Amino acid sequence: MHEFSALLVLLHRAARELPFESFQEHALTLLKRVVPFDAARWGTTRHDERGAKYHAPFLYNDSPESLRDYEAVREHDPVAAWCLTHLDKVSNFELHEVCARNHDPGMLDYVRRYRHMQGLIVASRTGENGLLQVISLYGAYPDKRFDETQRRRLELVFPHLREALNTSLTFQMERIRPHAGGVAWHLAISDAVGDFHFVEPGFRDLLRHEWPTLMHRALPAALVGLINSRVPSRFQGRAVIALIDVLHDMVFVRARARMPVDYLSPRELEVAKLVVSGLTHKDIAKTLTLSPATVRNHLQAIHDRVGVRNNVELTDEFRRAGF
Repeated sequence: MHEFSALLVLLHRAARELPFESFQEHALTLLKRVVPFDAARWGTTRHDERGAKYHAPFLYNDSPESLRDYEAVREHDPVAAWCLTHLDKVSNFELHEVCARNHDPGMLDYVRRYRHMQGLIVASRTGENGLLQVISLYGAYPDKRFDETQRRRLELVFPHLREALNTSLTFQMERIRPHAGGVAWHLAISDAVGDFHFVEPGFRDLLRHEWPTLMHRALPAALVGLINSRVPSRFQGRAVIALIDVLHDMVFVRARARMPVDYLSPRELEVAKLVVSGLTHKDIAKTLTLSPATVRNHLQAIHDRVGVRNNVELTDEFRRAGF
């Protein structure tokens, strides 16, 4: 009992102190102290006409190819179907035996190939529109089944894992939220296919300004398309600016209304960024192969368009805009 209590203290402390990109691996490492396992998945899924559809879960000692190959056999997975209709209950399965009894050579080959011979699996509702959070712990050996004590321990820990994950997401949101004075940034968290886990009311308002005909139950396609780049991305729309960061299987989106600096031409933006970085007129002219007079003309146009009187005010505007 002391070990279990200590685990919960460490789990909730890590949720506050570790960056999100480190949290899930750390949390599962802590979980192994009380429920030994060989591999794990932790992420979101939906139950569609073909069964469980994973949305880029966090993988712990599991192969990314296992997700790709699961897509080909998922409609034949009776375990996932059972778990997704028995929410919040940890189920203990001898996966290799279940697949053998069902006479499904595809699933049996799958669990053997990726050594998912045993499974402790639990699913719970999260986010919006039927989204589920799932944790699957796998044992690699057919003769080493999870026991009832281990199943019960995961059932006790699972609500804490969910809450700690939400805490980690909240702290990560505040770490990345721009805090420039006077500019309202609104945040949302989605999974890798754009399904919302958390949305601030102001974020939905911004989406309505940019895409007035959509329902906004998930990220619009224009933003989802930037998720797959797997690098920080910037969306510049008619009414909204959005910054997108992908950390493991979660997507953090910051958005604000467009500001005057967002209407600068590409060349004006290039000049302005160099000014904000501290370069002089001559340095900018040399860097861009322009005459100093041309740089001065660009700067005057930039000041007029942004509505500032000097470069100090221009720098302030750029910082407020999140550049």
